[in-house]
Amino acid sequence: MQLTVLVERINDHTYRAETAQPIALATEGRTRDEALERLRHLAHQRLSAGEMVQLDLGEMARPHPWLPYAGIWHDHPGVEALLVNIAEDRRQLDEAESDA
Repeated sequence: MQLTVLVERINDHTYRAETAQPIALATEGRTRDEALERLRHLAHQRLSAGEMVQLDLGEMARPHPWLPYAGIWHDHPGVEALLVNIAEDRRQLDEAESDA
């Protein structure tokens, strides 16, 4: 197993090594190699004492919040006039942009 590890120099005498996957681990050492070796040791301890499994959370999708309002104006007598007005405004805007 390989882990992607971020190694940072904290100051002149300290390095930090940390990873987030598959488990969050962080260690520090006086050198880069010491910090990495401590992280390797910690990872072996944690991973050998536990079990890695995949957990299926099932479907998490929620309906769109506006879904209850979809189509509420469908049979309204003014909708057709509104759509004609929108189309005319769009035509005028497109015409003005092409002239510019």
